[in-house]
Amino acid sequence: MDYRLLALDLDGTLLNDEERISNSNIEWVRKASEKNVRIIVATGRSYNSAKQYLRIIDVPDPVIAFNGAVIQKGDETLRKITLKDELIQELVQFLKDMDYCPIVYTAEGDKYYETFGKYTDDFLSFSKGFESELKRISRLSERRWDNVIRLSVITGEPDIPLLHAELKKRFGKKIKTIDTFFSGWNFWIFEILDKTCSKSSGIEFLCRNLGITREEVIAVGDNHNDLDMITWAGLGVGMRNGMDTVLREADYITEKTNNENGVSEVIRKFLFGMKE
Repeated sequence: MDYRLLALDLDGTLLNDEERISNSNIEWVRKASEKNVRIIVATGRSYNSAKQYLRIIDVPDPVIAFNGAVIQKGDETLRKITLKDELIQELVQFLKDMDYCPIVYTAEGDKYYETFGKYTDDFLSFSKGFESELKRISRLSERRWDNVIRLSVITGEPDIPLLHAELKKRFGKKIKTIDTFFSGWNFWIFEILDKTCSKSSGIEFLCRNLGITREEVIAVGDNHNDLDMITWAGLGVGMRNGMDTVLREADYITEKTNNENGVSEVIRKFLFGMKE
C-alpha cells in the first residue's frame, strides 16, 4: 500500500518519556515528509503546547490539537469546535458538585482553574513551560462562560470510570468524554469536548481536503485518546509501550517503544519498505 498520510500522537509516541524527540525520529519524519507523505501531529495538547515540537520536526502540515477540537496550520485555524454555550455552566457546576476541580480552556487560548487538588504540584510541574496561559481564579462556577473548547479534570485512575458514567448519565450524547494517562506523572487527564470531536474526525477532515482516502492513512498512538484514529485508519499502529486497550485494536504493534524510536520503525517499515 502506498500510504500518503502519517498521523502521529505526541506523548508516549513521537516523544520519549523525557518529552523529547529523538534524532532518529526527527530524521525519519523529515524523510517521510520529503517523500511527500503528509505528517499530521494529532495530540490532546493545545496547539501552543505542541508548537515546540513542531519546530523540531519542521514539517509544513497542519496539526490536530485538543483531540480534534482544533486544526491549526501556523497562524491559520482550519477548524475549531467549541462546546455548546448552554452546556458549559451546567458542566462546570456538575463537576464541582462531584468534588472535582475543572480547568476551562477557552478558544482564545486561556486556561482557567481554581485548584488541581492533590495533583496541583504534579500538574504544574508537568505543564511548566508550555501551559503559560494557565490562570488561577476564584469562584470558577460563578463565572459566565462561552466559546469554550474543553473542560478537563486532573485525577487518578479510580475516578475515571465514575466520571465517564456520571457524565454519560447526566448529559448523554451531548458531549464527548476522553481520558489520557500520563505514566511519567502518575495522573490522568479527563476531558469533556463537543460530541463531534475526535482525532479521527480531524484526520478525516484533512483527508477530504487533501484527496486522501482512509486506506492511505497510518495512525500511530499509545493511549485511550488515540484509539479512535487507530481503528479508523487504513493501518492503525499501537506503540509497544501503549495501553492494552490500544494494543488489542491495533493492526500492528511496534517492536520498539517510544524510548526506542518506535516511530522510526513504523516509517522505515511501512513507508520505505525496510526490514529491521
